[in-house]
Amino acid sequence: MNQISDMTQKITIAIVDDHQMLIETLRTVIGNEPDIRIVGEADTCSGCLDLVRQVHPIVLLLDVALPDGDGLSLVPKINRMSPETNILILTSLSDEATLMRAVDLGVSGFVSKNQHLKELISAIRQAANGEIAIPASLLLGLLSRKVRPHNQPVANQNQEALTSREVEVLKCLAQGYSGPDMAGKLNISPLTVQTHIRNLIMKLGVHSRLEAVTCALQWGLIDPPQ
Repeated sequence: MNQISDMTQKITIAIVDDHQMLIETLRTVIGNEPDIRIVGEADTCSGCLDLVRQVHPIVLLLDVALPDGDGLSLVPKINRMSPETNILILTSLSDEATLMRAVDLGVSGFVSKNQHLKELISAIRQAANGEIAIPASLLLGLLSRKVRPHNQPVANQNQEALTSREVEVLKCLAQGYSGPDMAGKLNISPLTVQTHIRNLIMKLGVHSRLEAVTCALQWGLIDPPQ
C-alpha cells in the first residue's frame, strides 16, 4: 500500500486495484486535474480497509477481483468505517450479476476499465458530488428489475414516513436525474434538493442515493422506472 501524504485538493480519491499499469495511468491523468488528488493506493482487500481507515477518501475506486478476495464484500465495512466515502466499483459494465449486486449494496456507481478516461474522471466528480455515477440508460435497466417480493413488508416499523416531495426526489433519482436537473424539474433550489436527499437517506437508514432508490423499489415506495 502506498499512501500519499498531500491531501490539499478538493476531491481526494484512493485506488484499490492490483493492476499497476492502470494505477500508473490514473496517476498521470489525474495529475492534470486541479480538483482531484490521489491520496492512497492498495492492491488487496486487507490493504483497502487499512487505507480507508487512514485517509477516509471522498471517492474510492474499488476493483471487484482482488488477490485476497472479493472487493464488493468490503462495501458494508467501508460504509460503516467511512460513511463519507463514495464508492465507485471497477468492473465490466456487461457483467449484470455484479452490477445488480453493486446496486443492492448501494455503491455510488461503477465504471469500466475500458471506458474513456474522461468518463472515469466525470464519474469521480459525480460520486464526489453525491450523485449516482451510472449512465442513465444502464441505471433504468437495472432498477427496472428491482421489485418488492410479495412477502416483504413495505417498510420496517422504525422507518419514518417519507414526504410527498421526498418521494418525488426518489423518483427523479431512479430516473437518473442529476441534482441540478432535479431542481429544475421540481422547481426548487439545488440546496433544497440536497436537503430532501439527506432527509430521505436518513429516514431509509441507507448510505447512498443508489441504496435509497433500491430500498424504495424493494419496499414498494416507488414504482420501477419505465
